[in-house]
Amino acid sequence: MLGVVEKIIKALEEDVNRGLGRPYLQSGNYKIYDFNEENFKPLKDVEPRLMAFVDGGNNTVLNAPTFSLQINRVYFNLFRGKERQRPSSGMPEKIEFLSYLNVSKDGQVGKVKIFPLSEEHSRYLPREEDLRVTLPGPPDFYQRSRMFSVARRFAEWSFSTHIIEEELDDGDILVKDGSLQASFEGENKYLDRVMKTAHKMGINLVGLSKTSTLSTDTGNSLIASIKKFAEHKKYDRWCYYPIAKEIVNGERPGSMIMAVKLHKLTEYIFRMDFLKTGHDEVEVVSAIGENTVDPTFPGYPYGLIDADLNARVRMDEVKLYRTRILSALSEDVLEKLKSHIRALDAHERLNMIANMIKD
Repeated sequence: MLGVVEKIIKALEEDVNRGLGRPYLQSGNYKIYDFNEENFKPLKDVEPRLMAFVDGGNNTVLNAPTFSLQINRVYFNLFRGKERQRPSSGMPEKIEFLSYLNVSKDGQVGKVKIFPLSEEHSRYLPREEDLRVTLPGPPDFYQRSRMFSVARRFAEWSFSTHIIEEELDDGDILVKDGSLQASFEGENKYLDRVMKTAHKMGINLVGLSKTSTLSTDTGNSLIASIKKFAEHKKYDRWCYYPIAKEIVNGERPGSMIMAVKLHKLTEYIFRMDFLKTGHDEVEVVSAIGENTVDPTFPGYPYGLIDADLNARVRMDEVKLYRTRILSALSEDVLEKLKSHIRALDAHERLNMIANMIKD
């Protein structure tokens, strides 16, 4: 056993002691910039700006090899610095809907139907005809679980466009959880729309990622490399840019990837995607930093903490919808549906048994 531990320690030491290298992105749609000390910019005290924070969540109500029913929620809040604001346009702070992903007979295509829980939420949601995805093979639904979030992802962009148009003005900021990159086919249509709207109105569009898998060409974590690179800097909080700039065809503005340390008392450094709209980057990032003073997670915007908590779909909500739907089915349809569901729920049953034994 000791020999195995020593080998693991040696492997870990080799990994963390690699050279910095240069930033590396798998996507070829970015211009990469070498590390440069001049790219570090200290944050400063600025006047509070109006900021919208957006996040979404989804959870599975029913799941089978050929379909998945999800409950989805997208939420936003408004802050001016540390002070919470209320929407002035009357638009809802959260939208909720059910999405039904149905798989084609050949197992290659997924189509999504949307069922808003309130009719007033319909105008904030994506169009069903845009929610068509090619599923990854082989036809194993476990490998396709990321597709369950397609409707929620599209809804986040669609809702964000309305927030920009109805709640924000020139110089304001919209901060979305995650990057400003598309993950699904057809998603760029909605991403382009929110970027064009933000650029036209002078809104600073930002994506802040809680985690980052970006690396350097030596295999190091990019965020860890920048943190090491910053050790001799005396800044308490800073932003580092550009790491990379998106290459676009001129139809819409491109985003820039940077790294940020938003609070002097944190060890966390985050990836930030930034859509430049003519406002000073350091002032915009500094304004976001004014919202990162919550003691539960200093260095991370409280607006995103609040958005995450309010967008989450809890298991008690899932059980409520599952019970309502199953109890309304005829006995014949219910028995047939159970056969479909049991094709995937054996692992969940084993987890339940393990928890019973543990208790």
